[in-house]
Amino acid sequence: MPDPASRKPTKRAAQAAETKARLIDVAIEVFSDTDYDQVAVADIAARAKVAHGLLFHYFGNKRGIYLAAVRATAEQLNAAFTFEPGATPREMIHGALEQHLAYLHEHRGLALRLVLGGRGVDSEAWEIYEAGRWHALEAFAGLLGLETTNQALRVVGRAAVSAIDEAVVQWLDDTDVIDAQRLVAWMEALIVACLGTAPVLDETFDLDRAIRALDG
Repeated sequence: MPDPASRKPTKRAAQAAETKARLIDVAIEVFSDTDYDQVAVADIAARAKVAHGLLFHYFGNKRGIYLAAVRATAEQLNAAFTFEPGATPREMIHGALEQHLAYLHEHRGLALRLVLGGRGVDSEAWEIYEAGRWHALEAFAGLLGLETTNQALRVVGRAAVSAIDEAVVQWLDDTDVIDAQRLVAWMEALIVACLGTAPVLDETFDLDRAIRALDG
């Protein structure tokens, strides 16, 4: 007997998945542009051209669709830091930073309101994005052959992430001031500089190995 998990989804299931995805896409746009308290669930349903009741059926309430939108954006951001072989670590890091910056630029409202808005904006959403930040740091560490549990690496890594977040907020206020490629180059230089401080916190940290690994 065929494995139920291997069966193709029914037309009804496929339609449901498409409807849920459309609602999430619209919710991302709405919550990017509007404060949570001012968002009406009916507006999301109307913009997605979906019956009001279906939104509640799939997500329960406004909080449910909001968190689904947050998780979806976190997954899209994390995709930049899923490295595939075929380039040097430095090239992969450069590409990931480019993709990350391009996504935030394309979704400026989302970036400023949700992703980079700080813990006070919404603690639960912040924790979802925090998990994404740790995912990116662990991906970088793995790329360089470094131990992801090394506390010095975690400290300097978070310092780099915080500095990059703040720089992106400033850049999004006026993207004409600094060219995007220059900002990416600065991010790369910042990461290398932060790595250079790790031995101050941990004398056993193998900085030379990390730097050598960057160029594969």
